[in-house]
Amino acid sequence: MLIGDLGEEALLKELRSLFAAAQPDVPTGIGDDAAVISFPPGAEGVWTTDLLIEGVHFRRDWQTPGQLGRKCLSVNLSDIASMGATPRFALLSFACPASTPLDYILEFGRGLAELAAETGVTVIGGDTSGSASGEIIVSIAVGGYVASGCAVLRSGAQPGDSILVTGYLGNAAGGLNLLDAGGDAKYPGLIEAFINPAARLVAAKAASEAGATAMTDISDGLASDLRHICEESGTGAQLRRESLPASVQLEKAAVEHGWDLESMILTGGEDYELLFTLPSDMAGPIKAVIAAASTVPVSIIGEIMPHGYGIQILDLDGKQQPLPIHGFDHFLKND
Repeated sequence: MLIGDLGEEALLKELRSLFAAAQPDVPTGIGDDAAVISFPPGAEGVWTTDLLIEGVHFRRDWQTPGQLGRKCLSVNLSDIASMGATPRFALLSFACPASTPLDYILEFGRGLAELAAETGVTVIGGDTSGSASGEIIVSIAVGGYVASGCAVLRSGAQPGDSILVTGYLGNAAGGLNLLDAGGDAKYPGLIEAFINPAARLVAAKAASEAGATAMTDISDGLASDLRHICEESGTGAQLRRESLPASVQLEKAAVEHGWDLESMILTGGEDYELLFTLPSDMAGPIKAVIAAASTVPVSIIGEIMPHGYGIQILDLDGKQQPLPIHGFDHFLKND
């Protein structure tokens, strides 16, 4: 059956059946003109949204609809996590052509609902529309809360703070390269990193509780997202090339395919790892605590510097070079 055979009202009923009923902090969820939510005493609301467009962010032959549903939610969870907040609510809106199979949309919804249940998120509403362009367009907004005054912002980094990242960088860029070339079964970890990224919720909570001074997720690439922290904090930064974490699969694939490994680590987007800063005397001990709590590795990759230093990277010989200006940018040519 196609969406055009079913109609919008029947589609909404099918989707509503996939999502959990309203919780105590959602007095009114799906079914009214708008949802009604509540926050714990002393908490502030934190909201984010992302837009994913077929042909720009995904292709139907790259991932199952269930994987796409998980990714569409995960990229928003990553934003909430990077603020040190707890995600709780989601709004799902999408447009699709009438020729879209119902099974595709329902599997997408099941994937999203599965991750929502795993992370304690309640889908509280949304909207649907036809797509005259023939593309599927998905918009998800996620809301959560954090204790008043405790959100971890990009603006808190101080000279002398250590710079840390979770996981490995450049894997998603490697996966995208492989998918563009038709896929490669030898490097499943790279493709998985692109099609099914994991929001670092546990690591973000641990970093926040450890006293992270600034934090963001790496969605546009390390170079761009570190620059965001430096701009908001009024600081510079120094990275150490030998400390940048790359997976074994990415290193092997880069050699085989002739990729510029350093460029992928610095400017490849969609890793959704955490980039955060901590006072240098805390970084070592807290690094181990965060890694143990989250089961993902944590690397110290550099240091926050005074603003006048700029943003530099030191090579193996100690030579200083400016960090690339841009990572991924939708409105610039991305080679």
